[in-house]
Amino acid sequence: MISRWLVKLVLGIALLGFLVVELGSPLVTRATLDGQTHQAAEDAAHEMFQSHDQNKARAIADQDAQDDHAKLETFDIDEQGTVRVTLSKQAKSYVLHNFQPTRDWYNVRVSASATPK
Repeated sequence: MISRWLVKLVLGIALLGFLVVELGSPLVTRATLDGQTHQAAEDAAHEMFQSHDQNKARAIADQDAQDDHAKLETFDIDEQGTVRVTLSKQAKSYVLHNFQPTRDWYNVRVSASATPK
């Protein structure tokens, strides 16, 4: 009788843990990617201020993205010198990324902007 109860408890805890990881992964990825995106925008803006070279600034943002295992989706510098960066990253999923209704949850995109200082 105790062994059945223990098996149910262990399975319940395992299922709950799996759901926390599966559903929490996009949230954790978005939070970390937000910081990485802001850092890439700030580094690119700093490079733009130092060198006034858009290609170097883009290369800095791209390198920051690669260092964080993300992809530089968009990079733009407006006429005021504001750098706008969008990074994307695939959140970890074991099951839900295979279903069409939940697939986009795991394709995380974050944008940020920074001005040269």
